[in-house]
Amino acid sequence: MQKSHENWLLKGDRNTDYFHRIVNGRRRRNTIFSLSCGDEMIEGTKNLLNHATKFYKDLFGPASGNLCKLKEDMSESNEKLTDIDNFILTRPFSETEIKNALFSMKPNKAPGPDNIPIEFFQHCWEIVKSEVMLLFEWFHDNKLDVQRLNYGIITLLPKVAG
Repeated sequence: MQKSHENWLLKGDRNTDYFHRIVNGRRRRNTIFSLSCGDEMIEGTKNLLNHATKFYKDLFGPASGNLCKLKEDMSESNEKLTDIDNFILTRPFSETEIKNALFSMKPNKAPGPDNIPIEFFQHCWEIVKSEVMLLFEWFHDNKLDVQRLNYGIITLLPKVAG
């Protein structure tokens, strides 16, 4: 074995029997053939992939169930929004409102799912302002597919008149 190793070092990575044994040994050693989950044994590539995917979706995905419940008698409440409150909640977003919210965020926090930090939007506000305003306009007019934005990071609730 030592002589083979010396030849391998001197002559390089030719397709020798030794080289193949090393690679195949590492492959066998680093391959997961089965997982034990409680009393169950999970085997097979497809089952292992499904189990790993489910595990990490459960770990990092949105919480299951409704964590915030309203009292059942809430719908019978006589409290209604005033016309002024309704106007405030359903009016389009203003540039000042969006800019104030954006600039109140800490610039050095972790970036969102697009991997762009808040600091970028703050420093480049004059450049990206029109696109950001258009995004909020589409959101307000229900022209934006919010499913992409809701994926485990943030939940946007569209304003609905009425």
